[in-house]
Amino acid sequence: MRTTAVVAGGGYAGVLAANRLAAAARPGLDVVLVNPGKRFVERIRLHEYTAGTRKDPTVTFESVLHPAIRQVRDAAVRIHAADRTVQLAGGGQLPYDYLVYAVGSGAARVPEGALAIEQLEGATAARTELEALAPGEHVAVVGGGLTAIETAVEIARGYPQLRVSLHASSVPGPHLGAPARQGLERSLRRASVDLHTGTSVSAIGDVRASLDAAVVLWSAGFGVPDLAAVSGLPVDDAGRLRVDPALRVPGADRIYGAGDAAVITGSGYAYLRMSCAAAMPMGADAATNILRSLDGRPAVLHDSGFGGQCVSLGRSDGMVQFVAADDTPLRLHLHGRTAAVLKEIICRMTLRWIRSEAKRSGAYTWLKGPSTTREAAAAAMDSAART
Repeated sequence: MRTTAVVAGGGYAGVLAANRLAAAARPGLDVVLVNPGKRFVERIRLHEYTAGTRKDPTVTFESVLHPAIRQVRDAAVRIHAADRTVQLAGGGQLPYDYLVYAVGSGAARVPEGALAIEQLEGATAARTELEALAPGEHVAVVGGGLTAIETAVEIARGYPQLRVSLHASSVPGPHLGAPARQGLERSLRRASVDLHTGTSVSAIGDVRASLDAAVVLWSAGFGVPDLAAVSGLPVDDAGRLRVDPALRVPGADRIYGAGDAAVITGSGYAYLRMSCAAAMPMGADAATNILRSLDGRPAVLHDSGFGGQCVSLGRSDGMVQFVAADDTPLRLHLHGRTAAVLKEIICRMTLRWIRSEAKRSGAYTWLKGPSTTREAAAAAMDSAART
């Protein structure tokens, strides 16, 4: 009797999960990856691609996936948990025994006239518009998070003939420590990025006109697909799939969530921000728990933490804010070329980690989370098991 594990989403969490499942080489286990794109997108490289400093931010799926994984180039539009099928945009129905929900995220609502670079299509459109600008024209980047910061500086250094501004509603990098943020602002000034803080840019009306900009790049938060909501699965206020500390959907324990589109509702997991660093361990643990379920073993509780926030500020400048496991900033931080090299090493290692999992299930490891989270998660699961 064969078992089918379907992974919906071909980003960092989905590919890691699919590789861990397939490389385990369990007899009778078929692994299917559902994703509409033809190539794997390195989203952590999209700001470079937008600014023209990277030719291609994609690699072939064949170069990162275990060869036993069957690819379905389509998009999931509805999940029927009762009969364990996934409805595809192309009209087909895909049955599953286990499902990993890893559909990722994109930009939140983007106003008319602005572009978002969180996905390849938006980054490609932005790259085309930037290439067509005349010297002296203005490019405005809206947002104060790391994606907005990296994009603004990369464009300013890649197009020194343009005027680049960054518009943040509070301060740039609000989760950084104050000393690290001061160094970040110095880097912005060195790159000739005009920083505007403390005012929100209205998403109503013509944002290009309101900012007097030829191009507006919108990076003011992430949104997730509505797949979980339209499928009747439990979601939070942002539309993210709710999962327990074992990454299972309550009431639908054959569905696991991982990455930006899922949120662990157990006590103590609020520190897990939308990021590649959080998505990959979640994808790995979702796959591990499917394998443990097949073996009749109890699930492991998700346990991952952070070590730092790395920001590229052009090809020769960067910043690294070291953090505690719960993402709380520490006093230690790096700036300049050394930080840029460290950021580049981590970006390159990301693909290596994914590929290592395709060769050996369980090869990828990560930093553990706060001990208080592990204790709270175990207590919550014990309580749920007794009720």
